This record gives sequence, structure tokens and C-alpha cells, in this order.
Amino acid sequence: MARAMARATGATFTLLRVVPTDKDEHATRHAQHDLDGIAAELTAGGLSANTVVRTGDPAQQIVEQARADGTDLIVMRTHGRAGLTRAVLGSVAERVLELSPIPLLLVRRGDRYVSQVKSVLVPVDGSPGGALALGAAVGLAEASGASLRLLEVVVPIPTYIYGAYAYNGATFVDPAWDEEARVSAQTYVDGLAARLRSGGLTVETEVCMASSVAGAIADIAEARGIDLIVMSTEALTGAARAVLGSVADAVVRAARCPVLLLRREPPRVAHEANATADPHSREPDLVAVGT
Repeated sequence: MARAMARATGATFTLLRVVPTDKDEHATRHAQHDLDGIAAELTAGGLSANTVVRTGDPAQQIVEQARADGTDLIVMRTHGRAGLTRAVLGSVAERVLELSPIPLLLVRRGDRYVSQVKSVLVPVDGSPGGALALGAAVGLAEASGASLRLLEVVVPIPTYIYGAYAYNGATFVDPAWDEEARVSAQTYVDGLAARLRSGGLTVETEVCMASSVAGAIADIAEARGIDLIVMSTEALTGAARAVLGSVADAVVRAARCPVLLLRREPPRVAHEANATADPHSREPDLVAVGT
């Protein structure tokens, strides 16, 4: 996958191996030998590759090297653990996403082999996170010539929600609610697509109604033969992720193609902003949310 991205964008590789601190010098030499072999293969294919062996905590060393190189994208494999297992055992990929603002492309064991990025799926919903992902996907499409598929998943309102608030059967259930939401979503993605097409991009749109957003994204990516999914995440970690869940996390575990994640910061609430404000400031305590 990294080779496909490099060919599409003209990027240079940094091949990194992190050796645990409890290993001896032989392990370091062995790691360097392995990387040199991979670099020689990439160079023979017309690509440029550097090699680095570091010692220490894998996530920290990956992030430090990426910052030192001015890296634009980190590509790595993930085991795709979920829930409490992930919270207890931890994940190098999760820690990298937490520590670094650099986009992270995750490849899971069993993903389809991708030798060229021809199609990119971008879930959108009108949110700042969707805009962040779309911006990255547009840049990739312009560099690689890939087509974009804009997807919005509409979650239907289950009738049991109405029933929970019903009083003597008086709750009104609008039968057109879901259909109007679907039509609104289609109008939104069609408008986005029209503006992108005017810039010379190949763009398709799709709207589906499903109770699971992550499941729908993964299913559509598989059905359409998508090479790469691009989306944003707030990068919840540890127990918070296990309890609250994450659409991006679920997509990584369910999709059979690589997923490019862009970390977005959660909106700051008023008490957090006030806590860091200058106490002598005479400015009103206003917080901008969701730019």
C-alpha cells in the first residue's frame, strides 16, 4: 500500500524498524539488514527509500522519526483488536494516532492487495471531520488520478424511540421522516460532487440508509471495489474507546481495504476554555465550536 501511495504522489520512503530496548546489538544489525533488502527492492522499482533503525517504545519512536523527517503520511499495519481487549493490551497504531497529528494509513491483515489507488471512498455528513477527510481525499485524487465516491449514511429513526416517549399512544410518527433525511443527504452529496467535478475530478455519489454507519461504509467499500477509505477520527483511546466506541475504529476492523485516518481535535467546551484563559483578560468567555 505504501508503494502504491508513493507511486501516486512521488513520495520518498523512510523504512523504520523499532528494536526493543532489551534486545542486543545482533537484533539491531538484523533489523538493518532486513530494511536494506526492502530498500534495494524499492529502489530497483524506481522509488526512493531511506532506512532507519531506532530503539525504544515503538509508538514514540515512530512519531519522533516522522517529525524529524517532516513526514506527510505514516503507513502501518494494525491487528484490529476491539473493545476491552484493545484497552487492556494496547495498540501501537492507536498510540501513534494519539501522539501525532500526521495522517495514519492503516492496513489490516486480510485486506485486499492494493497495487494502485484507483478509487477512494469518503464518508461525508456535513461535519468538520467530514470536510477534513474530503480535503485529504481531494489532494490524493488530484495527485493520483483516482476517482472519488462520496458516501453519506443516513441512520433511520427506529419506531421504538417514538414508543419510549409515547403517552397514551399520542406520539405522532412522521412516515416521511427517514425519506426526507435521505433526500436531504442526496442533495448535499450531489452538490459537493458538482463542485469537485468542476475542478476536473471524477466523482460519484451514494446515499444509503442503515442502522450501522461503520457497517454500511465497510459493505459499500467492498461492493464497489474501493482501494482506500479516507475518514477522520477524534482518536479516542483506551477505556474511552472501549466504552464510547468509534465509527473510524469499527471501519478499520470491518473493511477489507486500507483506511486513511486524519485526527481531529474534539470541540472544546466552555469550562475547558475558561480554565486555560488568562484570568486578567477582560475579553468575554466565548468559545468557537465546530469550525
